[in-house]
Amino acid sequence: MDEAVRVADLLFPGADVEVERLVLTDAEVCVAVRSRAAAAACPECGERSSRVHCHDEQCLTDRPVAGPRVRIELRAQRLVCENTSCTHRTFTEQIPGLTRRHARRTQSLTTLLTDMTLFLSARPGARLSKRMSITTCKDTLLRLIRTLPDPQPGPVPVLGVDEFALRRRRTYATIPINMTTHRLVDVLADRTAETFATWLRGHPGVRVICRGRAGSFRDGACAGAPRARQAADIWHLRHNLAEAVERIAGRHRAQLCEPLAAPVDTPPAAAAAQRELDIHERPRPLVSRTHEMPHCQF
Repeated sequence: MDEAVRVADLLFPGADVEVERLVLTDAEVCVAVRSRAAAAACPECGERSSRVHCHDEQCLTDRPVAGPRVRIELRAQRLVCENTSCTHRTFTEQIPGLTRRHARRTQSLTTLLTDMTLFLSARPGARLSKRMSITTCKDTLLRLIRTLPDPQPGPVPVLGVDEFALRRRRTYATIPINMTTHRLVDVLADRTAETFATWLRGHPGVRVICRGRAGSFRDGACAGAPRARQAADIWHLRHNLAEAVERIAGRHRAQLCEPLAAPVDTPPAAAAAQRELDIHERPRPLVSRTHEMPHCQF
């Protein structure tokens, strides 16, 4: 009994279960457990019940132990809901920290797969799972990521804002970015001043707004956060400077000096080196047409 208790504490910490049988093979570790809970809450109405209707046999996959995969044969209780107004007549108990409704894997394995996908993405996570004796696929890992709740952005003292093309030259949205963490905060439906001002009123902690020269962002910032300082985005400053230099260079192209010819008595090798130097030193027009978004992590 003491050995079984130690196995339960090792494999299922915090779960109120009792190990009945443990079978070790080269391919897997099979653990037969049963619930020890005296009562459970109905998932529909929340009322606790201790009236046992029958028992359900469930097969769960757990994290591998020293290489082999772990298969859990769980004997859970099906209880009768004593609330007459509840739509559920019977329900299967869920063991905290071990099971979840409609899931065929333990909570610990789900957490492990989610962390692997967040760090590696879906395809590398699926390949690593196969090496760890965990049967899964990239689509399952993507579903785990989609079920995660959206992280709360918290206060955003320094905000960056720019437009985002949902359909290039037709439909545009607005992306607010936390310039401290370089993470996306939200996605607004359009790029109008009213939408941006409404969003700023819901986030009163903005102190500095780093934006482009679009009039909608300027008007939205003035209306939604009048006390916030507005600063020009460094990319737009560089982009505007490159365009100004390009226009000036194109306007005065005729006044640019041609490279000097090499002297007659210059050796051929020295003349070739001088021509190569003149080519590299010849002024070129600055062309910067690619619009790059501010650095952010999605």
